[in-house]
Amino acid sequence: MDASSAFNAASSASSSSSSSTRQSPSSSAAIMVPAPVQTKAPSTEPFLKDFTLVAEAAKRAQAAVMVRDFADFNI
Repeated sequence: MDASSAFNAASSASSSSSSSTRQSPSSSAAIMVPAPVQTKAPSTEPFLKDFTLVAEAAKRAQAAVMVRDFADFNI
């Protein structure tokens, strides 16, 4: 056995062993499945974040309606 035939035998043995240990792309892709995306239904949460502003706006609107309604009375 000369040096070149020994080198060819060693390189073919290492290439065949390395190719048998590699995973196929389809088996590794099946593992990395993305999680399902949950869609959030629209809510009033952003509007109720600062409830004091909502209460103040309601109070002012109520006062404006009362002033408008009582403006017609002459006492």
